[in-house]
Amino acid sequence: MKHILKTFYNVLPFKREFYCALKAVWTPNESTFKHLHFTGTFNVKIDDSKKFKMKHYGYQIENEIFWVGLTNGWEKDSMKLWIKLCEGSEVVFDIGANTGVYSLIAKTISPKARVFAFEPVKRVFSKLEENIALNEFDITAVEKAVSNSDGTGVIYDIDSEHVYSVTVNKNLSSSETKVTETKISTIALNTFIKQNNIEKIDLIKIDVETHEPEVLEGLSEYLSKFKPTLLIEILNDDIGYKVNQLVKDNDYLFFNINEKGSIRQVDKITKSDYFNYLICSKEVAGKLKL
Repeated sequence: MKHILKTFYNVLPFKREFYCALKAVWTPNESTFKHLHFTGTFNVKIDDSKKFKMKHYGYQIENEIFWVGLTNGWEKDSMKLWIKLCEGSEVVFDIGANTGVYSLIAKTISPKARVFAFEPVKRVFSKLEENIALNEFDITAVEKAVSNSDGTGVIYDIDSEHVYSVTVNKNLSSSETKVTETKISTIALNTFIKQNNIEKIDLIKIDVETHEPEVLEGLSEYLSKFKPTLLIEILNDDIGYKVNQLVKDNDYLFFNINEKGSIRQVDKITKSDYFNYLICSKEVAGKLKL
């Protein structure tokens, strides 16, 4: 019976129009709106003068963004920081872009910025491209995984129409989840930088499910040369230690983000209180009033 009701709900027409009208007068709580999803395009507001379009595929993240906005739901404090960091950024890398939320924000805030979005999963990459096309943005989408070498690698993908994360570490997948080994193309950032004549990177978001150290290893000498601001996922202490070792000689400050309104400076990187850390210079921290 539950399956029949779900199937009926999925084919109901005009859900987008109805929910847009509903949202104008009332926002349901999360326990309610998590069931109120649709497929179609909607506008995402950054502020009173800036917005972009996004395709809702019926999944959690875009559903939260639709109902409560960029800075009241999923990774809300990271989003607030990212929005501020994009102001004035001229070169932005979004590594593990998924459907492109962070890239779309960057390009909306800084239209003249060069934005590069990396996403290795083909079916997710196609959605990233669709969101870029919806906005007619000149974001460079790269269907490769960023690593510490060029060539091919293996990710463990799940049997689902859409995924928000895949991993190079099979142990991260639930034992009850069916995973498929999928070969992907990889590229090191130092190679990409040289190939594309990139002279600076202001801002990088890295969300690659425990492969963050390898991403930074591939940046090699450009980490100290460019000293980009990093919004980076740290899922455990081991990843934190490795990242700490890679960035420690660059006069960075470390901020642990718990996504509940607390962004606390720490002396070393350990498992995040939620998912992300901000790694930035003292100057950037001052501008953010951290």
